[in-house]
Amino acid sequence: MTSYNNEAWSDLDLSTNERERRWREVRWRMDHAGFDALLVWGNESKWQAGLANNRYLSGRVAPGCILFPLDGEPVIWSGFPHDVTPYGALAGGWISDTRAGQQTTRDIVNTLIDRKYQHANIGIVGFGQTRPRVVPEAVPYQQFSEIESGLPSARFIDAGWLLEQARLVKSDEEIALLRRAGKLAKQMALAMKEAARPGVREYEIYAAMLDASLSRGGEEEMIWMSSGAIPPPHGKRPPSSARTLEAGDIVVCEYHARYKGYLAGAEISISLGEPKPEYQAIHEVCVASQRAGIAAMRPGAPFSDAVMAFRQPIIDAGFGSVECGLHGHGLASPEFPSTMYGGKGGGWNQHAYARIPAIDFKKNMVFATASDVFNPDWDDKTGLMLGRTVLITEDGPEEITGLPLDAKLTVV
Repeated sequence: MTSYNNEAWSDLDLSTNERERRWREVRWRMDHAGFDALLVWGNESKWQAGLANNRYLSGRVAPGCILFPLDGEPVIWSGFPHDVTPYGALAGGWISDTRAGQQTTRDIVNTLIDRKYQHANIGIVGFGQTRPRVVPEAVPYQQFSEIESGLPSARFIDAGWLLEQARLVKSDEEIALLRRAGKLAKQMALAMKEAARPGVREYEIYAAMLDASLSRGGEEEMIWMSSGAIPPPHGKRPPSSARTLEAGDIVVCEYHARYKGYLAGAEISISLGEPKPEYQAIHEVCVASQRAGIAAMRPGAPFSDAVMAFRQPIIDAGFGSVECGLHGHGLASPEFPSTMYGGKGGGWNQHAYARIPAIDFKKNMVFATASDVFNPDWDDKTGLMLGRTVLITEDGPEEITGLPLDAKLTVV
């Protein structure tokens, strides 16, 4: 164990008051939309981001299906028989009626019939149903088809928006967990800087970053990383490589820290020794982009103002970007609203990630930011990454990882 593991961190958790708040937030929206019940599916896709809705309702990592009624107690079908015992994986969650996943399809149909939902309006909630739709859908086709056939007079209606809207503005308890995740993200950055030395392999840096989080109560999350004398302008997805770092390398990294399901993240770039002037120039544009964009993230301001503020320094420098902008953060990444592509400083203008939502910033929204920049006049195949996690407060944007935006590229 390395030196940064000697600190004891207290544990945080969510209260029953938070459960009641969430269930009220979901139920008034159900009532307003005319839903008698929701069927909510989640799986472990995209580093468990596909479980966001299930975790929001159940308080547990619970892949499978949840019946969430307008009135009455919810039911969850998840896992193996031993998972739903008093000592199993779902123990201590908010839903007391837990059933094994092997019972699922016929039992869902029978339960809906028993609860008189034969002619009901039933909302179908998966993950990735709403913009920017960059995550695979979570509703299993075969299972849903059998449920639909078993209740031919019921009306099944797409309701993915409902849960994602309820999760958009965070509660004080959620903010506390996100702040803890932000602290873990800082520790991961410190671990990366401590571990990154000539002779060290990429996967050793990856392991040190995970250890910095897991040893403090965090949960496993993704780390995108690339290294080399001319690394690509965006980290590659896991697993990390066995490449051995060399003097003069640049390491670019995007990562999340997860605490009780809540994500804070950062994008950082470091240099093993003094960087080439071209990388320092790119870094200065990254910093200018981040500072301008974050400053525009004020409560009541249009989302579009921040998008353009992130882009403008890149455009002014004549540089380009792989990703540039911001997206919602919480139990998933990305969450609505999201804009990371498009504009003169970016690309993929027809992608869903290029659209700018017409929404204003509100207190207790949380966002990840990114400025992944390259200089096309020097080398469009390499660049740097820089990003942070921002909480919208009534006084303005607050960056919650505590990592500085230094003008000089970090040298180790």
